[in-house]
Amino acid sequence: MDKKVILLCDDDKTDRILFKKYLHKNQLLDYGIIEVSNSAELFDLLDNQQTNIYILFLDYFLGDKSGLEILQEIVEKNIAPVIMITGSGDEEIAVECMKEGASDYLPKDTLANQNLGKIIFQAREKWEIKRERDHLLGLAAHELRSPISVILGYAEILKTYDDIGEDEKNQMLDAIRERSNHLLTIINGLLDVTRIDSGIVTLKKAKCNIVNLTRKISSEYRLTSKKKGIEIIFASNIGVPVIEIDPDRIQEVISNILDNAIKYSERNTKINVIVSGNHNHVQVDVIDKGQGIKESELKFLFELFSSKKISSLPTGQEPSTGIGLAICKKVIDAHGGHILVESKPGIGSKFSIILPRKH
Repeated sequence: MDKKVILLCDDDKTDRILFKKYLHKNQLLDYGIIEVSNSAELFDLLDNQQTNIYILFLDYFLGDKSGLEILQEIVEKNIAPVIMITGSGDEEIAVECMKEGASDYLPKDTLANQNLGKIIFQAREKWEIKRERDHLLGLAAHELRSPISVILGYAEILKTYDDIGEDEKNQMLDAIRERSNHLLTIINGLLDVTRIDSGIVTLKKAKCNIVNLTRKISSEYRLTSKKKGIEIIFASNIGVPVIEIDPDRIQEVISNILDNAIKYSERNTKINVIVSGNHNHVQVDVIDKGQGIKESELKFLFELFSSKKISSLPTGQEPSTGIGLAICKKVIDAHGGHILVESKPGIGSKFSIILPRKH
């Protein structure tokens, strides 16, 4: 694994030597350190795609350029979090830097006493959360734009034209209803993500017969699957224990995975839903014979804000928000469980929900 790289930008060589000494004092030996002394060197490095910067320490007074101006350019690039290094008594400057997007600031005369490892971790975490939030807003705007445009278009037609036939009017109303439901799904999903990330969602646990719950969900999806000629086959092992879970949340997870199995399966195939268990855990497997997922893409499947786009597409052009599996993982994680996937292109996929009997 490549070392995490700390980029240190300071025009004072003595300060750079001292800073590296403090890093070693904090036992941060697993980090690689790159030094630059001016803004030109800094941006040459940031523009080099081969250098993966984990965090950047930036001196406010570089001499050749304002630290605030440099900070603004770095924040716009959004490559890594920035911790400003300021002089003693520069609290006003530090506050201004935080307003402009710095993750933290450190007066130089306090570096010797700082827990740099903790500060780096917190700055990185803060930056990643902000990046996720920004991505979330972008995702929401992208996903909501199309259905809203369709709804507005049909609403305008219904309002403007008097000679619309009853059948055509009903088709438009059906389209508005369908797009509205899709919007509601997206909004609920985005709210779920923010609530779970913020720790607001509290699981409402109760004893639940997971076999009966999964059987019920499978039965409810048979009508949807029948439209594509897909058969859902349910099976369970005898003696699967009753477990304590949030039934509504787990139902959402199983429904999402089964819904995806139908969306991404070829017509006239089968989906097996199997519930098994032992004294340690229960497991729900959803196995399809669909198009499958490339091995190189599997690790991005449960990431809400991954820049890697999954190439598999719904086989019936069904709408997909792209956030469902990320929410599923968060819900299962909250239960102390695991969600796993095995898949091979052209053969199919197997999603496994594993829940502990006690958590």
